[in-house]
Amino acid sequence: MGKTGIVGGGASGLMAAVCAARRGEDVTVLESRDRIGKKILATGNGKCNLSNRDFQIGRDYRGHSTDRLHRYFSRFCVEDTVLFFRERGMLIADREGYLYPRCGQASAVLEALAGELDGLGVVTVCDCPVRHIRPPRGGRGSFRVETSQGDFSFDRLILACGSPAGNRKREGSGGQELARELGLFCHEMLPALVQLRCREGWYQRLAGVRCPAGISLHIEGDEAGSPPYEQGELQLTDYGISGIPVFQLSRYASQALRDGRRVRARIDFLPEIPREDWVPFCLEQYRICEGRTALQLGNGLVHKKVAQLLLAECGLKDGDRVDRRTKKKVFAFLDSLRRFETEVIATNPTENAQVCMGGVSFDEVTDDLESRRIPGLFLCGEMLDVDGRCGGYNLQWAWTSGFIAGTSAARTR
Repeated sequence: MGKTGIVGGGASGLMAAVCAARRGEDVTVLESRDRIGKKILATGNGKCNLSNRDFQIGRDYRGHSTDRLHRYFSRFCVEDTVLFFRERGMLIADREGYLYPRCGQASAVLEALAGELDGLGVVTVCDCPVRHIRPPRGGRGSFRVETSQGDFSFDRLILACGSPAGNRKREGSGGQELARELGLFCHEMLPALVQLRCREGWYQRLAGVRCPAGISLHIEGDEAGSPPYEQGELQLTDYGISGIPVFQLSRYASQALRDGRRVRARIDFLPEIPREDWVPFCLEQYRICEGRTALQLGNGLVHKKVAQLLLAECGLKDGDRVDRRTKKKVFAFLDSLRRFETEVIATNPTENAQVCMGGVSFDEVTDDLESRRIPGLFLCGEMLDVDGRCGGYNLQWAWTSGFIAGTSAARTR
């Protein structure tokens, strides 16, 4: 029996611990927080969207080396995740491809993992941030891990430290610092799946509005290609824009803003109307509302607060009549429903993000997620340079990479 240490008690670290211990390893998990699995409890609004059957690697994952991901997902896929939790007594609910524990409680996922750890004799040490890691010299000996609770010695070590996403300021950045201290190349970690802050001063008037919308992100210098686009429920806040479609686009804004490039979001408040039907729709709307007030023109099309803002931007007052005198402004208002632009000036900080983009380069690891530089060192989860879309894809990567790191570490005796 060998000794495997795991730095980080999140989803990937706990999966790695289960897989290594099931193969006979003496496993210890070192967790910096006061308990393991805290992020699991927060996922899916407390319901834990643990994977997704609508799964396309090229669409659902981003990073610098996503072409390598098929090698990992071929070893532990979505159905393996379903089977893993079913074998621990949990039923999975499939909601149009989105997978949740049937009970609707994220705690069930954590309890399934924690129960397995207890049964396998895995030791968990909480409130135990790691300060330094000293790898074996010349490839021989043990990993010496210096922590706030003393030193630990392991034959093999798995880094599953996560990212700063969702943590208090500076908390969670230690994993990247440890990796760099070990000589591993890391892409800068930036917020992804996060809200966007906008320049305009009228957002306080729109705070709380939720509405269907299509959103495209226009980045200075990227005008040649098609802008990234998402559709879903938009949430307007007192500082900018939020909601699932915004989260899906936010990594592109993070990177562009870091590079000093201007970013604009274009919002289509009526994405369900085909482009070829738009001109006839506008003519019909004008005909129906002719003689009525400008506010009635927007009634039922968009939220009243949005309509009032766009009418004012086009020079119309709520009580102005729709007629030949206002026809040009009326069509400008209708056009603004499809082409409303706002300037993005920042993302919310990493503590508001669900995940971060960036991390240790895949060039640093083998197909077993073992470090090419330091034999016996493995990495998994958000430590690596991959981030997924909303919808359970990041947790699927945690299960997959944790399985591979844990089983590979146990095999490297």
